[in-house]
Amino acid sequence: MKKLNLLKLLGLALGCAAIAAANPTKAAGHSRPFQAEFAGNAHPSPEGPCTLANWEAGQGEAAHLGATTWADTETAYFLDCTPQTGPTGPAIAVDGTFTLTAANGDVIHGTFHTTGTFDPTTGVTVSGTYKFTSGTGRFVDVTGSGIITGSGSSAPPFAFVGTMTGDISY
Repeated sequence: MKKLNLLKLLGLALGCAAIAAANPTKAAGHSRPFQAEFAGNAHPSPEGPCTLANWEAGQGEAAHLGATTWADTETAYFLDCTPQTGPTGPAIAVDGTFTLTAANGDVIHGTFHTTGTFDPTTGVTVSGTYKFTSGTGRFVDVTGSGIITGSGSSAPPFAFVGTMTGDISY
């Protein structure tokens, strides 16, 4: 009787193993270093005396993506500003969303929050944090975060450069 129960238990275990092998679950990615550099042009548009809307497009290189295109939409807020006087100081905060697109079409979406300065002569300099929020293709389960920096011209064609340094899992 004990031998029969042991055989049934063994059969049940083998059956469970066969079902698990036929329906594998996706393994969670492990964290890897992430680095990206990109350059392009901004397209700012005033939304009021204290706010600028902006979208940017550029190209660069990113770890795990190779040749990459960058696109973002963002809002810049002048921190020392009143609607009556406009900006009275150089401090800004910038919140936005971005898309990184690899050469094969795989995409990473994310958000960022930066602070910095705006000077009509020397341009914009910001730094802050980013977070990956979703993706497609091999990045469908992407997670990660890190530091984002950028600088740009305050005159047309509003050239900018940016970097991202952090981690990525997919």
